[in-house]
Amino acid sequence: MLLVLFNLNSAVCSLLIAVAMKRKKSKKPKIALPDCILSNIFSKLGLKDLVKTSTLSKHWCHEWALRMDLNFNFHNMFDSNTVQELPQSLPLLQGFQSEFATRLDQFMLHYQGDMISSIRLSFPLGPKYNDVIDRMISKGIAKGAKRIELLFSSETNDPRHFLLQMQLYKFSFTLLSDTGSLTYLHLKNCLLVAPLDFSGLKNLRTLVLQLVNVHQNLLQGLFSNCNHIVDFTLDHCDFKSDLKIVSSKLFHLNIVNCGIQIGGVKSIDIIASNLSSIEYSFNSSYPIHKMNIQAQMLSKFRYSGNLIFSYIESSYAFGFSGLKNVTTVVFDGIHQNLQQNVIRLLFSECLQLEDVTFKNCWIIHNLNITSTKLHHLKIIDCDYQFPNRNHIDVDALNLSSFEYSGHTTIGFNVKAPMLLKVFWNAAKREKIQHPFGPIARLLHIENLSMIMSTSQVSHSTTKFAC
Repeated sequence: MLLVLFNLNSAVCSLLIAVAMKRKKSKKPKIALPDCILSNIFSKLGLKDLVKTSTLSKHWCHEWALRMDLNFNFHNMFDSNTVQELPQSLPLLQGFQSEFATRLDQFMLHYQGDMISSIRLSFPLGPKYNDVIDRMISKGIAKGAKRIELLFSSETNDPRHFLLQMQLYKFSFTLLSDTGSLTYLHLKNCLLVAPLDFSGLKNLRTLVLQLVNVHQNLLQGLFSNCNHIVDFTLDHCDFKSDLKIVSSKLFHLNIVNCGIQIGGVKSIDIIASNLSSIEYSFNSSYPIHKMNIQAQMLSKFRYSGNLIFSYIESSYAFGFSGLKNVTTVVFDGIHQNLQQNVIRLLFSECLQLEDVTFKNCWIIHNLNITSTKLHHLKIIDCDYQFPNRNHIDVDALNLSSFEYSGHTTIGFNVKAPMLLKVFWNAAKREKIQHPFGPIARLLHIENLSMIMSTSQVSHSTTKFAC
């Protein structure tokens, strides 16, 4: 019996609650269940059903108040049997917003737990519901919340087209004043009020800003008041000014999916003495941000975007001298001359490189990679403009692993006496007499993994018989 109850789905749990409510109204004896069964039932109920149970028993109200990770989303707040997704018209959406806000407010009003560990709100609410949202945040902070995510969108149907017609919720950092518990904050689709005289968030470690407008005054206020941030992300953000990120504690920086319009080139100065990794990607074809990187401890760098060099301005997105201590680098999606615009400077100025990846890049001319420090090299799914004429030369004294996936019609010359591990994707059907020639010549390999078609098996058996 216990095993059956512990595997109850939320629909059956809701039915048990409904039976108990009917018994209460009819003044019949109540259903008595062991605490372990009740806890399991409450863990499977949606938030709207939990609020209903508060009218049944003070003991039951206390049970569901033990839920410390609060997740307010479309599925939890509405019956998925009758409502599958958000409506596609703004008036109907506004009706859902009103009902969602009411249920959210009721839940927080009846919540009797001593602690709240995390709050996640994922629904498109606007400034009309400021009071409801503010009360939720204040109660979470008062009960020691460590993690807060305010994602003003829906998990089931992200209504970004609605946002053009709606005003956004204004988030003020003063709501978080005098809290020492919060370590993670994620804000999406809202307007941020710059924390000019803000004091608080002394233990905030991770900050994620997504789909928000960012300007220098905001960043300056954040890093001066929240000076323990070690992980900072700007995702799909619009930059309204040049940005300067200055921090002695910052460890990871992500500036991803950011775009700028022609005539609005913005520069990003990064001054962070303990910064270990940077990930940067942009979603516009032109122009590109200009980054000035001053981070002597930087060891990992990932760059995603089709441009790295502006021919109009004769300048790079960043100075390779800022990567002089980097050991791991990934270039993804560059549609320019890889040899001229990346490799030439990368291996001449970044002398500590040990792990290099080129992924989804254009190879217009031959590649010449020479390094005594390089240990791991990956060339994955790159597009050759002239696959029958391109050539790859690798001269790496300490190279221990090599991964290649792409055309096998190109020429290879790999000089790597320490090479032990190779992954070779030769499954492309190309007319080439000896697709495994470069690998067969590497006599020191101890670990070889290959992807090939069935027609290549017999040829490879002969080739590697030695």
